[in-house]
Amino acid sequence: MDDSSTMALTTMNPSEIVATLREGLLILTDDLTVEFASDRFLKMFQVNREETLGRPLCDLGDGQWNIPALLDPLNAIVAQDMTLEDLEVEHHFDHIGRKVMRLNGRKTVWAGEDATRILLAIDDVTEAADHARNLGIQRRLAEGIVDTLREPLLVLDGDLQIVAASRAFYMKFKVDAEHAVGRNLIDLGNGQWANAELIRLLKEVVPEHSTIESYEITHDFPQIGIRTVLLNARKIFQEGNNTKTLLLAIEDITERRRLEAERDRALDQSNRLLDELNHRVMNSMSMIGSVISMEMRTLSEDECKSAFVRMRNRIEAIGTLYRALSRTGAVDIVKAKDYLGAIVRDTVTAMEATPGAIDLTVSVDDIALSTRFAVPLGLITSELATNSLKYAYKGRDKGKLGLNVVANKTGVEFTIWDDGPGIDENARVDSGLGQKLVEAFVLQLGGALNRTSGHDGTRYVLTVPHSEINR
Repeated sequence: MDDSSTMALTTMNPSEIVATLREGLLILTDDLTVEFASDRFLKMFQVNREETLGRPLCDLGDGQWNIPALLDPLNAIVAQDMTLEDLEVEHHFDHIGRKVMRLNGRKTVWAGEDATRILLAIDDVTEAADHARNLGIQRRLAEGIVDTLREPLLVLDGDLQIVAASRAFYMKFKVDAEHAVGRNLIDLGNGQWANAELIRLLKEVVPEHSTIESYEITHDFPQIGIRTVLLNARKIFQEGNNTKTLLLAIEDITERRRLEAERDRALDQSNRLLDELNHRVMNSMSMIGSVISMEMRTLSEDECKSAFVRMRNRIEAIGTLYRALSRTGAVDIVKAKDYLGAIVRDTVTAMEATPGAIDLTVSVDDIALSTRFAVPLGLITSELATNSLKYAYKGRDKGKLGLNVVANKTGVEFTIWDDGPGIDENARVDSGLGQKLVEAFVLQLGGALNRTSGHDGTRYVLTVPHSEINR
């Protein structure tokens, strides 16, 4: 302290200085008798001056100040000429409860009297100590929670300097705490975290109060090799807190991505095999159909030719299913409109005497059919369309044929109709095999088939409940 400052203090009234202190002040003799107590001390501990002055410190408050944690350091000041700096002592007083006191003390010798005195400043820091204790408990709890997390976690300040890291982070990336805490994320691990896009996103989190969700990067880390990680970041927010602290969670998804890649490769191979199988089945059916067509041209009897036509149509109906599956890339589901419409069109093309002679109407709701359901339904459609084409247009060049498929509340209604003169009940084709097949397939589908035939045409109506279609 310079001379001018010393002069300023010596010219001031000491009582004015004491009155401005936040701490309570005691002046003790060398036997720890209270010689002076400031108003702040008396108010802080709710005692009066008469009960305090001239009494040993250990006797104050009926012995409540007989605190070894306080008296022993004070005696050491007297005996060893030492000082107290920010010594905290906790004690419970009967009339004011628990107090945490922060003590600062020193020995002084009064000029001209050669008398030793102890100046003892006492600050009540109970609230601050409790707050610090609670923060410590919360910090230890948070650290415990963080260290139990399986995924690595970093705590960063606004400049992306590492404040703390979880045990999982150190273990996963093989980094020591002394090489991480206090370093900038950009410099961590010889710069392997210096990803420009990641740094940009992290710096946007703080000013925009936004988050980073599942940001994926792949990097060759020196200690652990190539890893793919997902990053999630957000600002730590508390009411009235302007902190720029960030939490950065890191999930290693390298193994997951490897398994996904293997799965995709296996699925791709399965799809190629399925496509190859479909092509082989379709080619085989086309070959069989071609052989049947060649055999038909050598036959002279109409009944035999008719039987071969029906046989070819049945094969084509199944081939149509595989073509529909191949076009959509599906395995077990086919669209009714594409599938049934194609069967009817192919049947008309194969059987009409003159191209364009049959006026075909197709109206089919957007219904998905399983292959289990589609195969018998397709064969029924082929048989019924063949019957209409066989009997409805004898003696005339043109006619109408229709396919309607409608979904309603109870199920699905399949209708095939023509505008012919009706069916001769006694007519037989293929020894009645087609009719038997239709009856068997209707039974397999759990449906009911109704036929009406007269001079204005023939109508087949197949109804199947939803429970059977979805089974």
